[in-house]
Amino acid sequence: MSTCRVFILTGHPLFAEGVETLLREQPGLEVVGSGDVSSQTFARIQEMAPDVVVVGAPGEEQENLVARVFQALPGLKVVALNLDDNRIHIHYRQTKVGRQVEDLVEAIRQPLEWGRPRPAQMRIFAVIQGHYGQRIVENIRAHGPRGWTVECWRAPELPAMIDDPESYLPLHVPPADLILALGESPAVAQLIPDIARRANARAVIAPVDHSAWLPEGLIRQLEVRLNQMGVAAVFPRPFCSLTEDGYNVRHQRIAYSNPWIAGFARHFGRPVFRIRAENGVVQAVEVERDTACGCARFVADHLVGMPVGEAIFQAGIVHHHYPCLAGMAIERSLGDTLLHVSGQLMRQAVEVEVAPLLPRAAYLVPEGRSA
Repeated sequence: MSTCRVFILTGHPLFAEGVETLLREQPGLEVVGSGDVSSQTFARIQEMAPDVVVVGAPGEEQENLVARVFQALPGLKVVALNLDDNRIHIHYRQTKVGRQVEDLVEAIRQPLEWGRPRPAQMRIFAVIQGHYGQRIVENIRAHGPRGWTVECWRAPELPAMIDDPESYLPLHVPPADLILALGESPAVAQLIPDIARRANARAVIAPVDHSAWLPEGLIRQLEVRLNQMGVAAVFPRPFCSLTEDGYNVRHQRIAYSNPWIAGFARHFGRPVFRIRAENGVVQAVEVERDTACGCARFVADHLVGMPVGEAIFQAGIVHHHYPCLAGMAIERSLGDTLLHVSGQLMRQAVEVEVAPLLPRAAYLVPEGRSA
């Protein structure tokens, strides 16, 4: 992975210190300097020629700073964080993309791939077994871009160990750019490299929503085989942790760089909402990135008309009743269940949107219930 060189421009020392601490732990990112708003600082930026400048400032001050950066260094990529509402904008070649503060690292990394053509068309081949995979396929077919085609194969009952995969493979594997491995047993996962080979696939997404379906040892075997074939692969734990440049949560987060997986994750993965409220009530919820299973759209529909102060709590309740099909066994590495982690990701996506709308940091929890 090539290194992305970052300069932090802000008049707020605590912001600079916090961002530098965050980025220092991220592979492939290097902070080459930071400074306040002065002519000397702009001269340093010109001299260092970073890949990305991170601007931290409130409202109008942020807009002025971005304009000065572009005046001094036209064509530079800028990630600007509004310190008033924690909204991020990515500026590049007069393009501005709105994001949320949780996406700061992703927003900084993204310019490395900016300009690379995104697949306008994508052929997806999904391997499924039960309701888990079927629901995902149906949601992608219903809400994916028009240029996508989604075919699927329902795997039969398989022995625990497969010595000869050829005898269990589907009779016809269509050409595909991306394989979705949505089986519910390790035996199905063992077939994925051979299916990817027959499909001439470029990438594989094999989510881990149940550890029993895809154990760690099998993940490592698949990584080796697919890498030898030149096929990119990601294993998001859970599926709704997938973003355009990484997956997993907390200390387990893994970065990747593949246009086919990123093209999928632009539309399906970790939920992202845009929430509009008036007079303390949610008026509209736009789903910018849905979960693959469709839960984010379900949550969005149920938040409309909800008091803003209850939205975060209710998002967790609605997520649970969709229902989420992630595992309920404790993950030793996370100290939590994947079902709970998935619910946290959903609540966080809502919190990012409603927190600036609340007069205080406390969120309402209906009487008689615990958060």
